[in-house]
Amino acid sequence: MTEFSKSRRQKFLDKNKCESYEYRFKKAIQSSLDALSSNEPMANGAHSRFRWRIACNELELLLLHYTAGQPIEELKAQLPDVIERFDVYIQHEVSPRSKNPPENVADTLEITQLDAYVYVLWLLALCRLLGRPEFIPTVVRWVDKTREFNRGRDGLFENVMQALTGSHVVSERVLLHPEPYRPLARATVSAPEERPALVKEFVQGWYKGMKPTYWHGAHTDGLYFGYWCLEAALVTVLWDIDDSSYRDNLVYPKDLVDYARQQQAAARSADTPKPHISRKTGERCPHTGRWGVLESPGAFVQERMFREGDTFPDGIGRDGREGPVTWIVMGREDGGPTRVE
Repeated sequence: MTEFSKSRRQKFLDKNKCESYEYRFKKAIQSSLDALSSNEPMANGAHSRFRWRIACNELELLLLHYTAGQPIEELKAQLPDVIERFDVYIQHEVSPRSKNPPENVADTLEITQLDAYVYVLWLLALCRLLGRPEFIPTVVRWVDKTREFNRGRDGLFENVMQALTGSHVVSERVLLHPEPYRPLARATVSAPEERPALVKEFVQGWYKGMKPTYWHGAHTDGLYFGYWCLEAALVTVLWDIDDSSYRDNLVYPKDLVDYARQQQAAARSADTPKPHISRKTGERCPHTGRWGVLESPGAFVQERMFREGDTFPDGIGRDGREGPVTWIVMGREDGGPTRVE
């Protein structure tokens, strides 16, 4: 087995195909950029279509890299480029609902269209799973540009948006795309013990339900970049669902979920104050440095220098009397930490 076969995340991709697809995506991006920078006259709507292709190709390239086994930290570094490309497109977007839309405009993030619905959920998922939550308001801004067509129309979408942003938009329990999203929507409103089975049902039916999308079947005929049920991963993390029953499904990006959970756990740990290194009267000093007796948080009633191995004596306590006390390290001579790791 080759190194690529060991690192890839889906079996449909081999090294030669990966290199070919990567080249074609990059070439398509550069060709579109060249067209936009040229002074050649263009048909109505051509500029918009080129910007859309650039954004889509950047997203597809990131997903291809994920499929090929690229480390998650590298994918995290690529996400800002994807967000920037879509942001440029949105700034110049011509809505197909405008009074004079260009001919054949299908490039949109209006979630009434399945491809757009999937794209928006994928972008939100990548922001959350890759640890770049600062981009979530940007994606929300894109959606809100045509708010009347996007917001309050889909129960699953609004549940996810509320979980991500804390902002609630009233929506009936209806779905714009009930197939295949009904089980996932139910998971966001069901009891915790019912959620794993519902997400499992969604994951198992996800690929079949994506048949109307432009990328379905690309592994046999097209530019394949991976089949990833990022929506299930996002809901799993946001609702803290046990994914053991579906984490080994081919389309479930389990290592993105694991990464997001690790980052979340690390953030919680960082928010929890670590206790000072301390010793009581009669105990040995573990580290040479300055030690003190706290009078109040941040204020020491007594300070002394102790050498490693010294026995801590009585001291002056908060009541002003001398007796057994707890000595707390204030600064170590060796520059080490002053709190318990």
